[in-house]
Amino acid sequence: MRIGLVGGTGRMGEGLALRWCPKHDIVVGSRDASKAAAAAKEYREEALQHYGRIDGSMEGDENGRLVGYCDVVVLCIPYENMEGTLDGIAQGMRDGSIVICPIVPMSKGKDGFIYVPMHEHRDSAAMTVSRRLKNARVVAALHTISDVKLRRFTEPIESDVLVCADDKDALAVASELLREIRNLRPIYIGPISLAYQIESITPMLLNAARQNSIKNPSIRIA
Repeated sequence: MRIGLVGGTGRMGEGLALRWCPKHDIVVGSRDASKAAAAAKEYREEALQHYGRIDGSMEGDENGRLVGYCDVVVLCIPYENMEGTLDGIAQGMRDGSIVICPIVPMSKGKDGFIYVPMHEHRDSAAMTVSRRLKNARVVAALHTISDVKLRRFTEPIESDVLVCADDKDALAVASELLREIRNLRPIYIGPISLAYQIESITPMLLNAARQNSIKNPSIRIA
């Protein structure tokens, strides 16, 4: 499977690339093709140093190009970059592509982190992505997995990841990819219309971490 990481030069993209490259072809994305290629080269060298060999490939490309040929696309971008990025990739998105959206619309106020759609009466990030990328099948996931934990790719992640999707086949593909991350368990919540529920957990976790000196919090549903 070819997996494209839009904005993949950051820590989330790095962590996912290093965890998925043993089995899959990874395309690290950036607005700058040379930056993407340099990151892909660095990730590949690190992967080979750890695994010895990988069955997948690692390459870099512009965000707007990779969405045209990747089977799965992960939006490894912050909320504040979402609109501009969607503008840049919408036209080139391949029909039927699976898009995993881990974006959390949040900001930090005087009392702590807040979930922006609740306070500003906006759609969830996943609903916005689904509306803008009309020919894609959107799966909301990975909101509560810190990029720090993802980047520690030699370690398991003892956590659950909540997932929303409308398309059953896209849900199955995304869930299998999530299970490939050792000890990570995907749990289906419902359709994309409910994605606000799982997105809003992230600011709550960050507030709990801030008030109780917890590092890189996550969730586990017993």
